[in-house]
Amino acid sequence: MNKDKREARGCDAMEDCGTLGDLAQQSERACDVMIISDDDDDVQQADVKQADTTDSDDDVFEDVPRADTADDNDEDSDDDVFEDAPQVRNTEGFADDSDDSMPELGTIEVTVGDDTEPRKRRAVVTHRARLVRRSHHKAHLIVHLLSTQLLNHICTQPSTLALCLSLIPVYVVDRIQQHLVPNHREIRRDWASADLHYFLSSFQALKFKHKRGRGLDVEQGFWEFVETRVATRAWHEPMLLVGMLRVLAFDARLCVGIRTPELKVTVKESVEIERMYKSDVSWAGQVQDTDICRAEELDNGPTELNKDDQKWWRDSVPQYWCEVFDQVSEQWLTINAHTGTIERPTQLASGGKRGPCAFPYILGIDSSGSVVDITRRYTRDFVNNTRKRRLESSRNVQDSVWWAEWIKQWEREHTERDIHEAAEMARRTERNTMPRNIKDFASNPYYVLLRNLTQHEMVAPNSPVVGTIRGECVYLRTHVQKVCSRMAWHRTGRTVKDQEQPIKHTTTMRKGVECVSEMYGLWQTQVVCPEPVVHGQVPRNEYGNVDLFVPEMLPHGGTHVRDPGARSMCKELDIDCADAVVGFEFRRGATVPVLDGVVIATESRDMLLDALREERRIAIVAARAAAETRAVQRWRRLLIALRVRAEIDSTFASRSSRSTTTFTTPNTTFY
Repeated sequence: MNKDKREARGCDAMEDCGTLGDLAQQSERACDVMIISDDDDDVQQADVKQADTTDSDDDVFEDVPRADTADDNDEDSDDDVFEDAPQVRNTEGFADDSDDSMPELGTIEVTVGDDTEPRKRRAVVTHRARLVRRSHHKAHLIVHLLSTQLLNHICTQPSTLALCLSLIPVYVVDRIQQHLVPNHREIRRDWASADLHYFLSSFQALKFKHKRGRGLDVEQGFWEFVETRVATRAWHEPMLLVGMLRVLAFDARLCVGIRTPELKVTVKESVEIERMYKSDVSWAGQVQDTDICRAEELDNGPTELNKDDQKWWRDSVPQYWCEVFDQVSEQWLTINAHTGTIERPTQLASGGKRGPCAFPYILGIDSSGSVVDITRRYTRDFVNNTRKRRLESSRNVQDSVWWAEWIKQWEREHTERDIHEAAEMARRTERNTMPRNIKDFASNPYYVLLRNLTQHEMVAPNSPVVGTIRGECVYLRTHVQKVCSRMAWHRTGRTVKDQEQPIKHTTTMRKGVECVSEMYGLWQTQVVCPEPVVHGQVPRNEYGNVDLFVPEMLPHGGTHVRDPGARSMCKELDIDCADAVVGFEFRRGATVPVLDGVVIATESRDMLLDALREERRIAIVAARAAAETRAVQRWRRLLIALRVRAEIDSTFASRSSRSTTTFTTPNTTFY
């Protein structure tokens, strides 16, 4: 019976082999169909359908009989060739067992490589763009200030003053002479304010005209303007007015408004700056002041101004004007040189409109050449508007103080008049500092909101509320106190008082873990009092060091020795010492202490310093002896080399002289 079963299994295996052979032939025909070009798609489908109909009688996938292991003996299990085949599931692209058709063969496309475009990096404002913009800002300030100094110098020349005096009517000069004090140098206080308008009326009678410039020299152009009374530059009329006032013994200033490039850089401007930097394009002419330079443009066409330019010249904000000191009211009066009238400072700088000041910087230069920043007098809202366009608003400390340091070289000693003027401008600034927008509180130096405070800031308890905006309380910036943790206060030489509760809690992330820090205010701390040195033993912290962040943290009876070899010398002399920790630094992803010398008892200081000096002397002597030894060795090597060279030259030179034949001619000898 077992023999019959084995024969039956052999017949089934032969049938299966036949079926596998038919499947291999069908696969070859399918490959032939796939090789056909895309232009013969219809022929492909026809061949596939014909192959399906011819082979429809024979089942491609036959059921394999499941082996009955229960009826077989254990000795017949080794002879089984075919295992139980799992049932084939119907997948996408293959026909079902009940379907006689072959699966459709589509086109296979293989793509090698990545044809996708690289992802573009998002454009941002770079550090180089900010640095270039700040450099342009400073360059504008320097150039305008120096050019105005040149104009003021021309106004103080004796020839210029004589020319200005010749333009003043005789009756005006006679009237001024009557009001001079006996020394004929100062004008009486009761006359200056009354007769200034009388003089300005004579100045208005000159009736200057305006034309395009022709690129003349500054001084030459001014002299031509006086002769023809045709202004071709924005500074001609202010220069003449300043010269006439000074020759009449008035204290007059030449004022200039400087319009600088904005400090804030947009992404588009940053991309342009980076492109110019990489292509080495010249920076000249990249920043232009349209309104300021409009009156200074050169024109190759007609010199007469058109109607638009005449209207702009009359109604626009002047870049140059004049200030004269009124001795009666003890104030500086602003005079528009283009119209010859006295105007309010804020009205002149804003073009007659109730708007912001057109210039972030306004300077006044007197007859001695001293420069004064008078911007606060000409702006209505200096802190919230004009200050944002100045270098004082920069987060960089060096840039914020650069302008004040630069202008100091032209300042004179402060007189009583200068102190009074500075106080008046300070009062004007403080009067109009309350912002009207919530976003302006973030950079306001006088007022602050609670939302603008950092983690290490808070308003001191019992601080008064000076105002509200949209339901939020407004506090003075002077009432904002700094809060720190215990360790931060310890690094400043202060310690938290006993039984003090934290005034604030902050949350920080350290190595992925959320940590809560307790903050304390300055009023909750006191100056640290370190333990004294007792019997030569230096007190230490839990790490075996001495915290010496400030000089006040030095233990009483101790001395700080800042010498690299102090620690090793203390071990040799058996002196108790501890490393001095003066700070922390960030190195290799961790915060490590900075050590600087050691702390020892004061009675051991002289012994340690003497030992260090002796060790240093011995080291110097040893270094000098080593240098002498090296010098002797080098001289010995040099002498040996010279001796060997001489022996070689003497030996081989004699041989070469004996083997050389000399040929003599009337003029030349050949060897």
